[in-house]
Amino acid sequence: MVTKRRYHSLFVSALVVYLLIVPIEPGANRATPAEAPVLNRHDVARLLSDHVSRNEFPERIMVPLPHGEVETQVTYTLEPHLQDVIERVYQRYKPDYAAFVALDAETGRILSLASYEKDAGGLGNLALRASYPAASIFKIVTAAAALEEGVADPSTVVPYNGKSTSLYKRQVFRHRNNKWTRRITLSDAFAKSVNTVFARLGVFDIGAQTLHEYAGRFGFNQSIESDLLFKESVAPIAAEDEWTLAEAASGFTRSNTLSPLHGAMIAAVVVNDGKMFNPYIVEQLADENQVVDYRAIPEVIGASIRPETAAKLRKLMVSTVQKGSARRSFRKFFRNDLRDVEVGGKTGSLTGTSPKGRNDWFIGYAAHNGRKVAFASLTVNREKWTVKSAYVARKIIEAYYEQ
Repeated sequence: MVTKRRYHSLFVSALVVYLLIVPIEPGANRATPAEAPVLNRHDVARLLSDHVSRNEFPERIMVPLPHGEVETQVTYTLEPHLQDVIERVYQRYKPDYAAFVALDAETGRILSLASYEKDAGGLGNLALRASYPAASIFKIVTAAAALEEGVADPSTVVPYNGKSTSLYKRQVFRHRNNKWTRRITLSDAFAKSVNTVFARLGVFDIGAQTLHEYAGRFGFNQSIESDLLFKESVAPIAAEDEWTLAEAASGFTRSNTLSPLHGAMIAAVVVNDGKMFNPYIVEQLADENQVVDYRAIPEVIGASIRPETAAKLRKLMVSTVQKGSARRSFRKFFRNDLRDVEVGGKTGSLTGTSPKGRNDWFIGYAAHNGRKVAFASLTVNREKWTVKSAYVARKIIEAYYEQ
C-alpha cells in the first residue's frame, strides 16, 4: 500500500524527470517583469541609434532574441510636454538651426531631445552632433580646474587689459598693470565671459597637463556610453604651445567642439555635486505580454569634481544669469511660482562651419523643490539672430516647473 508521503515522493520524482526530458517551448526562458532583462544599453543603442539620429522615435521595434524576433513597445524617457514647448518656440522664432537637450540631473534621463532646421538640410539630429565650437562653455572646465586645484576661488581678483571679448597675445603674455588695467573677480569674469582672465589662468596657473585632465573629467576626448550613439566632443590641448593653451582655456578657438547632449551632461555635473551620469533615452522595452526585455538603470560615470567645487561653480553660473551675459534673457523671470527657482548657466558664442553660422550656446541648470534639470540650448544663425539660446532655455524651465 502506498502511503501519502510515499505518493508525494513519487510524484515529485516524476515531475523532475518530465522537466528534464521535455523541451522548453520557445520564449519560456524570457525575462518576466520580476526577472533580469535580457538586453543591455549597447543592444538598445544598436537598435535605435539610427532612428534617433534621423529624429525618429518609433513606438515599436523588432528585437532579435535567441529564440527569434519579437516586437516590443518602446517606452522613452522624453516628456512630450517639453518636446511640444520647444517645438513651438522654434516654429515661432525660426532660427536657421537649433538643438535643445534637457536631462534629469540626478539620473541622466533625457527629458527633451530636440533638433530644428529652418530649411530642410538633411543634417539629422543636431543634438547629437559635436561639430559646434564649444566656445566659452569650455570656461566651465577651466574654472573647475582652478577651483578644484586651489588656484582661485569665486572672490579671487584677476587683473586684465583690453576688451573682455577679445584675446590677443599681448593681453596674455605681456600683461602690465597700468591705469587702464581692470580688476575683476573670478565670479564676474565668468559671468561676463572675459577671455583674457581665463587664458591667463590656463597658461600661468593651471597648465596644459592639468587642463587636459579636467577636460577628460568632464567627458571631452572620450566616448561616452549610452543607449544612443552621439559624437565625441574634443578639446586638443598642446603642452608645447602656450598660445593654443590660452585659446583652449578661454574657449576662443574652433578646435574645442561640443555636442548639445554632452553640454547638458556638463551642466548636470555642476548641479549634481560633481557626479556625471550616463544619459539614456529608453526607459524600457516590453512585448505585448508585458515581458520586459530591457529596463534602464541609472549609472554614474564618475565624480568629475568634489561637491565643494561644484557648489562654487554654481555660484559662478548663478552670477551669469543674475548679472552676466544671460541676464537679459531672464528679465522678470523670478516671479510668482518661479521666484525661488535657482537657475545657473554659461553662455558661449563663436562662428562655426558645420553648419555654417554664428553658434550661440547656453548650458545650465535649474533646481527647485528637489527637482534638478540640466540643459543645453544651441542656436545657429547664418546672418541675423532670431532668438537667443538662453531665452529658449528660459521657456523650457518655465514649462518644466509650471506643469
